[in-house]
Amino acid sequence: GTGELYLDCVMHDLRKMYSEIDIKVADPVVAFCESVVETSSLKCFAETPNKKNKITMIAEPLEKGLAEDIENESVCIGWNKKKLGEFFQVNYDWDLLAARSIWAFGPDNTGPNILVDDTLPFEVDKTLLGAVKDSIVQGFQWGTREGPLCEEPIRNVKFKILDAVIAQEPLHRGGGQIIPTARRVAYSAFLMATPRLMESYLFV
Repeated sequence: GTGELYLDCVMHDLRKMYSEIDIKVADPVVAFCESVVETSSLKCFAETPNKKNKITMIAEPLEKGLAEDIENESVCIGWNKKKLGEFFQVNYDWDLLAARSIWAFGPDNTGPNILVDDTLPFEVDKTLLGAVKDSIVQGFQWGTREGPLCEEPIRNVKFKILDAVIAQEPLHRGGGQIIPTARRVAYSAFLMATPRLMESYLFV
C-alpha cells in the first residue's frame, strides 16, 4: 500500500484484532526517490570553476527491471568488462561498446543508476578523460545519493557522458574542479529529463 491512509487502515484493523495489546506508533516517515521519465531534452554541460574543463551529459530512464537487477546483485560493477558486457548485451540488448563503457553504478556502487562513457575516441581525448574518471564517478555518486529535487536518492536513471574537454595540466583538473562539476552536470541532465518523485510502496 501507499501513503498514510493505508497505514491508518491497517493500524485500525490491528487494534481491533488485538485490543488487549497497546499498540504504539511513531509518526510515519515517508521515503521518496527521484527519477526521470524521458531522455534529457537538451545536451547539458557544465564548466569547472577555472573554465578549463567542460563535461557534457544527458540522462534517461533505465530499461525496465535493470534497477532491480543491480539492487539484487544479479549484476555487479566489479565484474570484468567482458562479463559485464555480456550481461547487458544478453539481458538488455545493449550494444557491445555501450556495455563495455559502463563506469559506475550509484550511489555507493550498488545503487540503481548507471554512469556510461558515451564519448567517441576521435572527438574526445580518452587519456585525459581517463585521468579524471575517478573524480567524475565521485561527482556522479554524490549526485545520485542526494538528488536535485529534494535531496533524496536518485533511482532508475542512466547518465551518459557525451563529450568532455579536459585540461592538459594536472593542476587544472584536480578533484576540487571536476567532482562538483560532474555533480552539477548530472543534475542539469536529470532536470531536463522530466523528473518525478517516487513514493515508496509499503508491504505490511
